[in-house]
Amino acid sequence: MPLRTAAFLLVLAGPASAQEEGPQAELRQRGCCLDQVNDGAKIEEVEVDGNRALSGGTIKNALATAESGFWPWSDDRYLSKSDFLDDLERLYILYQRHGYFDFELLSYDIRNGEGARIRFEVLEGEPTRVDTLALTGFDFSSDVEARIRRALPLEQGEIFNEADLVDSRTLLENGFQDRGYAFATILLEYRIRKEAHAASVTYTVVPGEVYYYGEIDVEGEEDPGDVELVRGQLAFESGERYGRQEILDSQRRLYELGIYRRVEIEPRLGSVRGDTVDVVVTVVPSPTQIVRVGLGYGTEDLLRVSGSWLDRNFFGGSRQLELAGLYSGLERRAAASYRQPTFLVPDLDSSVTGFLRFDTEDNYTVERLGAVGRLGYRVSRRIQTSASLTVERADFSNFDEGVLIPELGRDFINPSRLMNVDLRAFYDGTDSLFMPSRGFRADLAYQVGLPVASFDYGYHKVSVLFAAYREVREGWVVAAKVLPGAISTFGGEHGRVPLFQRLFAGGSTSVRGYERRQLGPKDDPAAFGQTRDPEPIGGNALFETSLELRFPIRGSIGGAAFVDAGNVWPDPGDLALGDLQYTPGIGLRYVTPIGPIRLDMARRTSGEEEEFLPRWVFHISIGNAF
Repeated sequence: MPLRTAAFLLVLAGPASAQEEGPQAELRQRGCCLDQVNDGAKIEEVEVDGNRALSGGTIKNALATAESGFWPWSDDRYLSKSDFLDDLERLYILYQRHGYFDFELLSYDIRNGEGARIRFEVLEGEPTRVDTLALTGFDFSSDVEARIRRALPLEQGEIFNEADLVDSRTLLENGFQDRGYAFATILLEYRIRKEAHAASVTYTVVPGEVYYYGEIDVEGEEDPGDVELVRGQLAFESGERYGRQEILDSQRRLYELGIYRRVEIEPRLGSVRGDTVDVVVTVVPSPTQIVRVGLGYGTEDLLRVSGSWLDRNFFGGSRQLELAGLYSGLERRAAASYRQPTFLVPDLDSSVTGFLRFDTEDNYTVERLGAVGRLGYRVSRRIQTSASLTVERADFSNFDEGVLIPELGRDFINPSRLMNVDLRAFYDGTDSLFMPSRGFRADLAYQVGLPVASFDYGYHKVSVLFAAYREVREGWVVAAKVLPGAISTFGGEHGRVPLFQRLFAGGSTSVRGYERRQLGPKDDPAAFGQTRDPEPIGGNALFETSLELRFPIRGSIGGAAFVDAGNVWPDPGDLALGDLQYTPGIGLRYVTPIGPIRLDMARRTSGEEEEFLPRWVFHISIGNAF
C-alpha cells in the first residue's frame, strides 16, 4: 500500500524498533538482506538507480549512510541500521522538497562481500509545478512586480522547490528592508495539489513603517583618527533612510581595509527611537604584519614558489606596504607595492608598484623593469573599474636575431621603452566566485601604448571576455565563454606593438587542445635555413569561445566535457570565423576552498600542417578555465 506524504514529516527520533512500528516497517519490507549484514560493516559503495531529476551526488549527500572514500586520506564509513532505516524516509523527504510528491522507493538491496554494497532503486514520478505565484499586501506597479518576479528563484511554471520557496521569501524580505522598511516581513502560504501535480504560492508583504538611521557608535578603536577611518567606510549616515544592504556594503568595505579580523555592524532594532534606528559598529584589529609562502605546480609554469611580507597598517590609516617574490618556469618576479585602500573617497583605492621581472618563453627571455600606478573604484557589489599607468624598460635576450627581427620587422626593438594606460571594467553577476552555477561575468579591458617622449610603441589593444553559467539540473552546470580581442597601431613610425603584448592563444585557460601560445602565427625557420619547429610570434586579432558541461561524480570529485575553439590572426582584417580550430576534451575537478584543482585533456582535431604539435594535450592547474 502506498505511503502517505504526511507519514514522512515525523521527527526521526527514538530507537529503531519503535520507529519500525510506523512507516519504516513497511519500507523495510521493500528491500533485501538488511538482516544478513552486520551493524558496523564497512560501506564500500552506495548506488542509486532510476534517478533523473536529482543527481546521485545530491541524493547521497542527503543520506546518513555514506560510502567510504577511495582516496588514501579519506575516512571509512560504517553501516548503522537505524540510520539506514531513517534514510529510507529521508529519500521521500528529499524528493518532496524538490517537488516530486509521487516519489516511490521501489526497492533496496544490501550485499555483504568485502564490505557492504548498497543499492536503491527509485521511481521519481511526475514533478509538481508552480501554476500560481501571487504577490499581495503592497501596491506594486506592473513594472516593479515584473522585475521582482524575474528576480525570484521560484518561478511560475517551473518545478516546485522548497529551497527556492524559502529563498524567494528571504529575497523579498531583504528587498523591503533595503528600502527603509526595517521590520518588513513576508508571509508565505502555499498549497500542493498532488492529483493535479500543481502548487499555488502566495507571498503577502507586511512592510511596516519606514525608518531612518539614528546615532552611529564606533567601538574597538580609541584613536580619533582610526574612528574617523571607520566612519569614512560606512555607506550610510545619520538621517538617511535605513537599508540593510548598506550595512552589508559597509561591513565589506571595512574588511577590505585588511586591518580588522572581525567587523560587526548591528542595528539596534530592539530599541528604536521614533522612526530612527541607532547603529553600533564594532571592530577588532588584526595583526598588522603577515608573511606568506606558497608552493604550487602546473603543466605550464611547472614548479611555482612565491613569498611575501605585508604590513597592513603601514604608518596607520590602513596604508599597506608589501614586498613579494615569485619563481616559476615562466616567470621570475620581485615587486614592492604601496597601497592606500581608501583614497579620497570610500571604494576608491590607489597603489604604486615597482617591479623587476623575467618572462621566459620558448623563443625569447625578456627582462622588464618598471613601475605601475593604479586607481581602482568599486561602483557596486558587482561592478569594479580600474585605471593604471605603466612605465617600463624591456630588454630581450636568448632570441634568434636572424628570425624574430625579420619576421616582426620594425615591431621588434631591443631594448625598448613602453608607456601604456590600462582601463578595465568588470561585472560579476554570478552566484559564486570559484564555482559559479548561474549568472554571467563580463570583463572589458582596453590598453593604449603612448608613443610620447622617448617611448617606442603606439597601439590600441581591446578585449572583451563574456562568460555565462546555468545549472540545468542539480549539480550539472553549462558554462560558455566568448573572447574577442584586437590590436591596432597609431603614431606613424612609432605605430608598433611589443612582442609580449601581442595576442596569443592555446593553454590551460584558452584553447586547451593546444599547448600554451601554440595556436596562431609562428615564425618561418625554413626561410632562414633553419630546421627547428616554428615558434609563436602572436598576432593582432583573436577570437576564442568555449562550451563546457560541469557535473558531479563523487563527493568532491567532479568532471567536465568541453569544446574549445579559437585562433589568432596577424591583423584584425584577417579575422575569419571559418579559420577557427576546434579542440574537444574531458576533465576532472577536485573541489577545494580556493577553487577546483583541474586536470584537462583535449585533442587537436585539425591543423595537419602543424604535425610537430601534439594531438593530445594535458593540463594541470588550479581554478576553472573561465
